[in-house]
Amino acid sequence: MIKPGKVISKVKALTAQFAASGDIKSAATAPDAPSWIGHVAVLTGVLAALTGFLTVRSTVLTNEAIYESNQAILSQTQASDAWSEYQANSIKAHIVEMQLLPSNHLSAGDRENLAKMDSEIRGRQPLSKQMATGKIQEREDHLAHGLKLLQQKDMLGYASMIAQLGIALASVAAMVRKRIAFDIGIAAAVIAVGITAYVFIFGYLAGNI
Repeated sequence: MIKPGKVISKVKALTAQFAASGDIKSAATAPDAPSWIGHVAVLTGVLAALTGFLTVRSTVLTNEAIYESNQAILSQTQASDAWSEYQANSIKAHIVEMQLLPSNHLSAGDRENLAKMDSEIRGRQPLSKQMATGKIQEREDHLAHGLKLLQQKDMLGYASMIAQLGIALASVAAMVRKRIAFDIGIAAAVIAVGITAYVFIFGYLAGNI
């Protein structure tokens, strides 16, 4: 579950960035301002919004990865219980079968009852084994899914870092009026959006979205 405090803190930070964009607007309205200066505020706003979105999405992915990890632990516990039951039934069956040896003098009725008990115990073992192997497979599936979610989270973290770099470059471009800083900021924005799109396409194809 997303923690509201983190989201609020991020919104406050983005608000501060927008407030600081007043300097950018002043630079854009200056008489000698280059024509591209007017686009700096737009670029900054878009990247700030993207950064906020990436923060929220990363939090969601983290929570989902934690859930998958917990499910993997639960599946491992259930698999261990099933294997323990399988082994206990095996021991019980061996004890019964030892008493069924020809060297043991048993009445026909006792031998019949022991044979029936042995059949029942052995009959429960395939189900226990099937459950154990199934739970082990579930554990592997949960771990693999959790790993994919963490990989997506890392990719979005890189995208957020690049987007913040783009914001910084756009601000620098407005202050020093260097077009190259603005162009690099645009390139950073394109890369950040590209990484985000890749993660969402990858997540959609993998069934995570």
